[in-house]
Amino acid sequence: MKKQKIDGLRPMWASAVRWPFWGLPVCLAVCLASCRRTYTPKPRTYIHIELPEKSYRVFDSAAYPFRFDLPVYARFEPVKAETWADIVVPSLGATINFTYIARPNLDSCIRNSLFFVERNLPKANGLYETEINRSTDRVYGYIYDLTGPEVATTCQFYLTDSNRHFVRGALYLNCVPNNDSLAPVLDFLRADIGRMIETFQWK
Repeated sequence: MKKQKIDGLRPMWASAVRWPFWGLPVCLAVCLASCRRTYTPKPRTYIHIELPEKSYRVFDSAAYPFRFDLPVYARFEPVKAETWADIVVPSLGATINFTYIARPNLDSCIRNSLFFVERNLPKANGLYETEINRSTDRVYGYIYDLTGPEVATTCQFYLTDSNRHFVRGALYLNCVPNNDSLAPVLDFLRADIGRMIETFQWK
């Protein structure tokens, strides 16, 4: 397509004078017919999602040095033995990316965890942190909750015994972020993450 320079817009009547004599009445008739149509905006609707009934079982595998309560509707799927795993909730299209590091460089692990949180801040409306300090069970760490309709992950966390073990998790939904409409699902899964952390123990 060739780009053409014009000096200015011609008046509408300059083109209309070249129409056939019947052109104007036809156009008026079409316009009047169109004006009779009324448009009623429809409210935005969302897919109804059935949430499963809350129930838990103890996840306690000989391959890992920890145990915690896992929802019965979730699966713990190892990706790389003793290092990476996914906690999958198929019915809700959700995955918690789960990383375990033995004998960690604690400063480096915490910096990396904060990096992944900060990477989501440009699309976040707010960031809330919750400290985990259960000295009796040697479980320490933080939960980071991010708010915003387009945040890719609304909850991340890390746990450590400050010595031999480090765990990091991040929640993702397998869809384009629209967290306003997905709020019931996100709140449901956030409660499950809270239960996992409350019951988390090193062996």
